[in-house]
Amino acid sequence: MKSEKSKLLIKTFDGSLLNLKINPKCLNSSVEFSIKYYDYDGDKSLKKAKIVFKKVVSVDFEINYFDNFIGAELFGFYEIFDSEKKKQMIEKVFSNRLEGYLYHGDYDYDANEQHDMLNWREPVDSIMLELEKYRLFQQQTQGGIYYVLAAEYDVIAK
Repeated sequence: MKSEKSKLLIKTFDGSLLNLKINPKCLNSSVEFSIKYYDYDGDKSLKKAKIVFKKVVSVDFEINYFDNFIGAELFGFYEIFDSEKKKQMIEKVFSNRLEGYLYHGDYDYDANEQHDMLNWREPVDSIMLELEKYRLFQQQTQGGIYYVLAAEYDVIAK
């Protein structure tokens, strides 16, 4: 039997991402997407909503452009079930942080020093130990992808 890789949570196709808000607060961090989308499963009307992610541990954007003046055009909003994808995202963000700091050449980095800030894996390792607590969400846009790894999410109609 084939296992389910992902699930379409909201048909946000032809919708718009109007605003993105990130509230960094350690393990109580949150991310909010303010969106408009057509209710394809209901009365087909234009809906406004906020998708609020709670207990966010990782965020990754892969955006090449913002495609229109009313907000990024949306496609599907999905949950990804693959634990390997969660691990890849966390490791990618950790590696990009190292690369970003070292790019300018003004950080005195010691690859062999375990207490160097850029080698400190304790927060990442603790997330990995509790990976089953977190859910990986993906919002597709015409210009790219937003990923959020969080313990929960809510959709709040406006």
